[in-house]
Amino acid sequence: MIELSTQRLVLRPFVMDDVDALHALWGDREVRRYLFSGEVPAMERVVGIVEDSVRSFDSQGYGFFSVRLSAAPEELIGFTGFRPFEDGDEVELLFAIAPPHWGRGYATEATREALRFGFAECGLSRVVATTDTPNQRSVQVLQRLGLFFDQRRERHGLDTVYFAMTVEEFGATQAVGRAGEARNGRVGVA
Repeated sequence: MIELSTQRLVLRPFVMDDVDALHALWGDREVRRYLFSGEVPAMERVVGIVEDSVRSFDSQGYGFFSVRLSAAPEELIGFTGFRPFEDGDEVELLFAIAPPHWGRGYATEATREALRFGFAECGLSRVVATTDTPNQRSVQVLQRLGLFFDQRRERHGLDTVYFAMTVEEFGATQAVGRAGEARNGRVGVA
């Protein structure tokens, strides 16, 4: 099985044993505020997401990873990874970290490693990410990762910002060492 690691984190592909922890994570009021239209996802939906991710790893080579602290790998503190984007052939990047672990850079660290995996190991050429416009924490993570503002439009009845990154842009952020320095004058969130 694939296992990714960073200085502080371990990322493992979703398995069925993650369902209860994911249901708790996604049921948290602060986490679901910008996921699942603010509703607690039904357990069946969580099971379906995990099953879809397992199938995606088998068929596409990518999916969702549980995020765990290296010092306490038994506890799921978040998730990151990819799924096919609803509008066609693109791949969508998603992430969330449990509120007790906010403000420590875990979302950025885990998602940067997921991006490295997606571009280097899976051959992805471009990823997109969306978030509700008021979700400034996620906007800041996406900007720190070096994703670029693409557009702002209504999605599912919500004011949504779209970000994107190509494999070349990811390579530039890695070469420079800091995502913000590799922006080449591209515009941030409008």
